[in-house]
Amino acid sequence: MNISEYIYFRSPIHLQNFMVSAYGYRLYKKRYSGLYLKVRNELENIKKLNPSEIKAFQDESLQKMIVYCANEIPYYQNLFYDYGLHPNDITKIEDLKKLPALNKQTVLEQSHNFRPKEPLKPFMVQHTSGSTGTPLALDVDERTYKLAMALLVDHEEAHGIPFGAKRATFAGRMLKPADDMNPPFSRFNRAENQRLFSSYHINERTFPYYKNELDRFQPQELIGYPSAIYDLATHYQRSNSAPGFQPKAIITNSETLLQWQRQKIESVFGCRIYDYYGTAEYVIFAGQDETGIYKPNPIIGITEVETSADSVDTGRLLATTLTNKQMPLLRYNLGDTATLADPALPATGTPGLKSVNGRVDDYIETSDGRLIGRIDHIFKGVDGIQEAQVVQRQPGSATIRLVKDPTTAFNESILVSNCKQRLGDDFRVTVENVQKIPRGRNGKFRSVVKEK
Repeated sequence: MNISEYIYFRSPIHLQNFMVSAYGYRLYKKRYSGLYLKVRNELENIKKLNPSEIKAFQDESLQKMIVYCANEIPYYQNLFYDYGLHPNDITKIEDLKKLPALNKQTVLEQSHNFRPKEPLKPFMVQHTSGSTGTPLALDVDERTYKLAMALLVDHEEAHGIPFGAKRATFAGRMLKPADDMNPPFSRFNRAENQRLFSSYHINERTFPYYKNELDRFQPQELIGYPSAIYDLATHYQRSNSAPGFQPKAIITNSETLLQWQRQKIESVFGCRIYDYYGTAEYVIFAGQDETGIYKPNPIIGITEVETSADSVDTGRLLATTLTNKQMPLLRYNLGDTATLADPALPATGTPGLKSVNGRVDDYIETSDGRLIGRIDHIFKGVDGIQEAQVVQRQPGSATIRLVKDPTTAFNESILVSNCKQRLGDDFRVTVENVQKIPRGRNGKFRSVVKEK
C-alpha cells in the first residue's frame, strides 16, 4: 500500500469523495483536453466514408506507419532486414501478412527496441497484465490515448448516453478495505458525474445498501465488468426486488460477456447491453452495434482474424496500430480469438465480429461467499513476474503460481497485500514458484483456474 492509499483508506468518507473527485478532475483534463476535440472530429468524418474509402484511408495510414517504423524503430528495422522487406513492400492491408505475428513476450523482452531511436517523453505509460497474465508497460502518445477516450464516449453516445450523464461504475477499483462491510459502498467522482461502486463487497447482507445508493443516484448508465453487473442483477432477483431507476443502456468491457449474463442483466434492468472490446495496448476498439456485432474502429488500428482450414470463421485476433508512434505494435497477437460475423467478407481491416473469445475468467470466492471476478489487478505494481495464474480449490484461499523473471526483483509481500486488499484479510494466499504454467487443451492461457 502506497502513501496515498494509506491516507485515503484512513480518511472519513466525505474526504474520500473529495479525493476521488480531485483525482477525477485530473483524469478529466488528461482525457478530454488538447487533441480530444480534434480526434472527435476525426471520428465523425470517418463515419461519412463508404467501405472502399475506409479501406483507402487505412492503406494510407498503414503505409505512413510502416515508413515510420522502418526509419525510427530498431525492432522493425531489424525485422525488415531479416525478412528482406522494404517499406514499399507493405503499402496496403493485405501486405501485412508479409510480417510475422508479434507476441507479447517479444515486446516484453525487447521493449527498448520498440521505442524510437531518439525517444520522446510518452504522454502516458500504460501498465497492464491482460488476459495472458504477463505484465507489460507500454508507452502511449497523446493522440492515441485521447482517441481511445473519444472512442468510448462515441460508443456511449451512439447508444443514447450523452457525455456527462450520470453513470454507475462497477469495476476493479478498491474504494474501501475488503474487510470493511459497512455502508456506503460507493464513492462519487464529481468530475465525470460518476458514482463508483465496489465490486468486492456485494453479498446478500450488503445488497440493500447498494440498491438504495443506486436508487438515490438514478444513473442513466451502468458500466463495468459483466461479472460484477451480473452479480448485482442476481441479487435483485434473489431479493425479489427491482431497480428504482431506469438506465438507458449498460456498457460492459474487460471480460467476455456471456450470453447467460446478458439475458439476466437485460431482464433485470430493462435495457440493452452494448459491450465493447478494447485493450490497454490501444490497438483496437470494437463496440457492439444495435445488431450485437462488434465493429472495429478504422482509425485506431487494423484488425485481423487469422482463420484456418479447420475453422473458416474463428481464429486468433491480431491488431496493428495506426496511431501510436511511441511504441508501435504491428500484427500484435492480442491473445484472444474472435469469430467473424460474415466469413464471406474480408477478415482483415475492420471485419465485423460476431464474438470475441478467450477472456472467460472464473470467479474467486471469498470465505463469506462473495464472488470476485477479474482479479488481474493484484499483479499491477508487482515487478519480477513473467507469468502468473491464480488457482482456487476452496473458498477463502488460493494458490498463485508464478514464473519469476530472473532479471527483476520480486516482492511477495506486495502481491499478498494486493490480494488481501481485494479479497479480505482472512483470505489465505500461497505463492508457488513454477518453471512453466501449462496451457489448456485449446492452447489458451487461463489466468484463473477453479479446481474441485
